[in-house]
Amino acid sequence: MRKIVDRNYLQSPKLRDYLAESRRNRVVLTDYAAMEAFKGDALINIVTATEILREFPKQVIVLKSTNVIAGLKGRRCGFTRRMVDRDQTRGCPEWCEHLARATAGDKDLQRQIVESGKEADAHLKQMRDDQQNYAENLDAMAKNFSEAELKVLRKHELISDEMFGKIQGHVLEMAAFLFTAHPNFAELPTARELPYTFIFRYAMAGYLIVLRWMSVGGARNVEPEKIRNDIVDGTYAAYATYFQGLLSLDARANEIYADAKFLVGLFLATPPPPDHVARG
Repeated sequence: MRKIVDRNYLQSPKLRDYLAESRRNRVVLTDYAAMEAFKGDALINIVTATEILREFPKQVIVLKSTNVIAGLKGRRCGFTRRMVDRDQTRGCPEWCEHLARATAGDKDLQRQIVESGKEADAHLKQMRDDQQNYAENLDAMAKNFSEAELKVLRKHELISDEMFGKIQGHVLEMAAFLFTAHPNFAELPTARELPYTFIFRYAMAGYLIVLRWMSVGGARNVEPEKIRNDIVDGTYAAYATYFQGLLSLDARANEIYADAKFLVGLFLATPPPPDHVARG
């Protein structure tokens, strides 16, 4: 079993149970889990966040950065293998030893950890600041749905084929924008490759968050940090669709993952026509 783990699960006794159950059970670390573990007082927080992982360093898989993974082509064969940072994964036991030395007083290693904490804080702060116009954008997107359709969202009822087509179109538009912004994509992926790309699944999870906010009447007066946290949860969910699930104590994150997994299945069963993808 290989499962994505989020920050809140890292200190849960359930994580120790999962890893101790079988040496074949693995946790998969993303850069967002690392950033959330480093943020704040890095020297203290990274030690507490990794206490359980340091008991099972050979059962930790470390992924490449999200920016690198977002640039991977959507070839189905070996996609998850290409997501893995082999050097960091192999070096996890050594990294755990370095962390122990930092805790024991190694000043050079402490400085490295503090610097990593500053970088994590800066990135997460930028994500928070980028959400200033989120509520306005959400209101504009909600106008694409009728009141009856919004009612379906609020009650979590089964969506119609017409609604799925609308959702599919919106996800493709969001994905097309992200593909255009990424330097690795001179053109949009083919309809066959699209569902396997990380950008597509990230856009899909992000749109699920949009639908949830629409179902409760929007995000006005909501703190940007809360919106940022939802987006981070969406990132975990997008990653988890490539593996065997998500390890999280957050009910909302688990719901986003379950919905994302369901939508991935729908998209794979009903891929968009090539011309639709090309138009973005």
